[in-house]
Amino acid sequence: MTSVSPLQTSPQDTTAMAMLRSGVENFGRRDQQIARYFIDHAEEIPFLSAGEIAEALRVSGAAITRFSQRVGFEGYPHLQRVIRQDLRATLGMKQPGGQDSVVARFWASERSNLETLQDIPEARLLAFARAIAAAKQVWVVGARSSYGISLLAETILASFRPWVRAYSADLLLSRPEQLLDATSEDVVVVFTLRRYSRATTRMIRALHEQSVQVLLITDQGASPLSKIAHQCLQLPTQGTDVLASLAPFVSVITLLASLVAHELDGGHLKQAETLNAEFGVYEY
Repeated sequence: MTSVSPLQTSPQDTTAMAMLRSGVENFGRRDQQIARYFIDHAEEIPFLSAGEIAEALRVSGAAITRFSQRVGFEGYPHLQRVIRQDLRATLGMKQPGGQDSVVARFWASERSNLETLQDIPEARLLAFARAIAAAKQVWVVGARSSYGISLLAETILASFRPWVRAYSADLLLSRPEQLLDATSEDVVVVFTLRRYSRATTRMIRALHEQSVQVLLITDQGASPLSKIAHQCLQLPTQGTDVLASLAPFVSVITLLASLVAHELDGGHLKQAETLNAEFGVYEY
């Protein structure tokens, strides 16, 4: 049996991943294999069971437990919990740094994000739009800041097609009877941003179990919903030193709405505009 001592770290090197990186060269062959899997899949670990990791590495579940204990944890659940806490601390909202060149850095990151968006294949965007256009109902789900994105998506998409509604994942979780309205002819467009909401994950899995098609629009992390999503768009969110950028989400929503409008030959936009005029919705 491979034997290693619990990892020794300096006060500046305290995260679980940093500990694994610092000690990996001293491990035996199998423990190196397991450690490198943890390092390479750090953002997925909070969502993976010991059995799933063992299956990916073709080792026993007990090997994952023993490895966790050899590096100083009570077992895999303890190591997983520490990694989850580390990610929360790392990926949460940061305190602002110095004020030098904040504006310049912001615009540089926005330009970089928009340039990266152009790499998304047109066929993938068209498939997204066609699924939205063909659905009986479109559920648009997000939590916290992602719920704001969902409301914007609802507003734009509802201009072209009926039965589009935004849901807060947290409110949906408190009223799960609303899931009874879901059918296999529906799609759910779900927005996720690190840190990923537990409520969103739970509700989308419930909709997936009811055969609702899941269209995931997320950041470039390891969303826990990526494994069940029928289609997925990963967007760059490089932002300032305080916040992730939401501009890519707004751009993609607008583009998808334009594609949906083309698929529906304008949808009900003309009728909606007639009603707006009839009811005097706008000043001009």
